Amino acid sequence: MKMLFPAALLVAMMSSSAMAQDTQPINTKTIRAQSGAQPTTALSAGKTALIVIDIQNEYYAGKGFRGKMVIPDGRTVLENSKKLVDFAHKHHMPVYFVRHVGAKGEPLFAAGSVYAEFHQELQPAAQDAVIEKATPSAFVATDLDAQLKKQGVTTLLVAGLMTHMCVSSTARDAVPLGYSVLIAGDATATRDLDDGAGGVVDHRVLQRAALAGVADVFAEIHSTQDILSLPVSR
Repeated sequence: MKMLFPAALLVAMMSSSAMAQDTQPINTKTIRAQSGAQPTTALSAGKTALIVIDIQNEYYAGKGFRGKMVIPDGRTVLENSKKLVDFAHKHHMPVYFVRHVGAKGEPLFAAGSVYAEFHQELQPAAQDAVIEKATPSAFVATDLDAQLKKQGVTTLLVAGLMTHMCVSSTARDAVPLGYSVLIAGDATATRDLDDGAGGVVDHRVLQRAALAGVADVFAEIHSTQDILSLPVSR
């Protein structure tokens, strides 16, 4: 059978085609955006709750103690979380303080230790609910979902620690349960982390990657100020 193209020409054509494909613009849009999801432009106080995750002493250093996982940007998280709590209280939104509690004597968040306590500058008010968890997600083995459903909540504002772990896990579990999630990016943070190959991932790189990962499907990422600026109806 007669060859229509010399072999060398076929190879050149294939290589040229591959190069053309490689130079095509990369699609960086989130799955949310490609699915037509629109950003939140207003909040309903009766359907919105604030979830404050693990603002605990294990992530901070204070008088007489130093947590094992001190967060470099922990102070910023604390200050912005305070603003969000004040915002939620002002609009009579339910606030849930989530804390991780390990067994007594465990190396992290040990029950009964100062490290498992909430930071002294951000304590639950009398009307706030406290959820204790033993896994990264605030929904696993807790009654958080039941409490939110009972109150008619459909939108969650999320702040706290750590972004790549408990914040992300909670957001990922919230969406299949029917909630819309808005994460206050500058009210979350994480720490430097071993990469498993002898190196260290800088906390700023990990923070950016964690927020981008959860934003692909599970959450909108906003600044604290942007959330505070959203109009609120009853």
